[in-house]
Amino acid sequence: MNVVHSDVVIVGSGFGGAVLAARLGEHVRDALPGRTVLVVEKGGDHTGAFDPSAPAPDHEPLNAQGNHFRQSLAPAYLARVAEVATDTAGALADGAPTLNVLAGVGLGGGSNVYAGVSLRAPTVAFAQTDPAGRRRWPARYSRAALDPLYARVEAELRVTRLAWTDAGGAIPRWQLATKRDLVFAEGCRRIGATAVPLKLAAYDDANEGWWSQGQRFRGRQNLTMNYLARAKAAGVRFQADSEVDRVAPGGDLGGYVLTGTDRRGGVERPFEIHARVVVVAGGAVGSTALLLRSEDDFTGARALDQGRERVGARVLGRHLSGNGDYGVTGVVGDDLGLDVETYKSKPIGSMCPSFFREHGFLVLPFYAEPLYLALGRISTLQRPERPTALGRWSTGPAVGERDWGLAYKRRLARFGGRMLSMGCLALDASEGEIRLGANDRAEVRWPVTDPATEARWSAAADVMRRIYEALGGEMFLDGYRKDGTVNTSHPLGGCRMAERPEDGVVDPFGESFGNKNLFVVDGAIIPSSLAANPSLTVAAVAESIADALVAGQGTEALASRLA
Repeated sequence: MNVVHSDVVIVGSGFGGAVLAARLGEHVRDALPGRTVLVVEKGGDHTGAFDPSAPAPDHEPLNAQGNHFRQSLAPAYLARVAEVATDTAGALADGAPTLNVLAGVGLGGGSNVYAGVSLRAPTVAFAQTDPAGRRRWPARYSRAALDPLYARVEAELRVTRLAWTDAGGAIPRWQLATKRDLVFAEGCRRIGATAVPLKLAAYDDANEGWWSQGQRFRGRQNLTMNYLARAKAAGVRFQADSEVDRVAPGGDLGGYVLTGTDRRGGVERPFEIHARVVVVAGGAVGSTALLLRSEDDFTGARALDQGRERVGARVLGRHLSGNGDYGVTGVVGDDLGLDVETYKSKPIGSMCPSFFREHGFLVLPFYAEPLYLALGRISTLQRPERPTALGRWSTGPAVGERDWGLAYKRRLARFGGRMLSMGCLALDASEGEIRLGANDRAEVRWPVTDPATEARWSAAADVMRRIYEALGGEMFLDGYRKDGTVNTSHPLGGCRMAERPEDGVVDPFGESFGNKNLFVVDGAIIPSSLAANPSLTVAAVAESIADALVAGQGTEALASRLA
């Protein structure tokens, strides 16, 4: 077995892990010479530059842009950049899953497949309370407290606001919203709402689309271009294609031992890593599953789930938010006079905030690949039996509607010019759960939808249907109304942070209650829905935790922890 020693080990390299890798790596280089930082990533190194010992499958050469990304919907390729956690038991009709969660895979985590949307969470998101009336977010977090950190992340990711027009040539083409966004804006106008261009982590991109397959070109700012590049320059080491299965107290350094499987080069080898400080940053589902698999090694005062120990109410694996994600697909009218061109350029470029103040959701148009629609992950291309039906499992396909045959083929043939997908991001009640299934793999569930969430989703679905109809088209049947399946690519929670151990898995600095030097810093610790794309908030919270660790403000400084 390969045994490695490192002072700090970061498990995962998404928006939490990448920020900690850069900030702690630079601090170690500048102030703690001789100490080491290691990033262990379950997926591969899509750049070929961070871990040369982790070649791409079949030793695939780098493309002309210097990475391993492809413009492909081949399932084998997609499995290298994204994965889906689901409910294999299927608690609803015909064994349909209650929840599907999409997450990025590989060095850079979700930034490999994200749409780059970089929104600051609204003030109200931080004020949400639990059933007892306690604020879900620890006191040190608020929109005002995070604003300077949001600005820091925006500068690092080169966040730029898009524009509707080129202002007489003053705005470059890459910074313009898409034709899809202009169609959406017209639909919003026709129902008395307003659409605005979004802020994206993009700079001088090639406008060639395919972002959610791992864009080949450099315009879309994935984390290998900024935070991870800083970490590498600071001397942080990277070990890709290596999945950590468990973490336990002990080891040669008096901290923790991580065990797992190294799959570099296509050969499976067990490994063991001894660390003083461990930062778990594998994403909401990945980080939670790792702690669930490790629970037996943490007992008594060191139990990972203090809520279960103290008050008999499990916290670890609970309170999973889908960030209010709800997606649909439809078609605009043939006589509209505007082409959607849904597959071109950026996947998301605008939003409608008009309904947030009253209902707590945003509406956005986006690009959904035909393959995802065919698999029923978000929506179908079938007409609903009752177009105005709202709620979980409220309607099915209309008579004669099928997901195969000539009529269906004709709809797919019109996908680029007439099809339009939309979705909402809403405040939800964190109704989801994460558990371990066969072979200790993560499974997710959404057993019951809270009435407040249901009301927001119903209002959003009604707004989206009205936009389609205002554009002379119609909204097709979505997965929630058909099968009761919740689909999200923005999971939050599972290891939520809290002021008290009874309410959360980690403290306001991401440190496990009862386990010094064991941290979780990623979407898993976010204690509520945000009703905004979460990447910017996850990174800002990670910046806040890094500041505290470097300076020793409110928590013990990293230098003291490594002394």
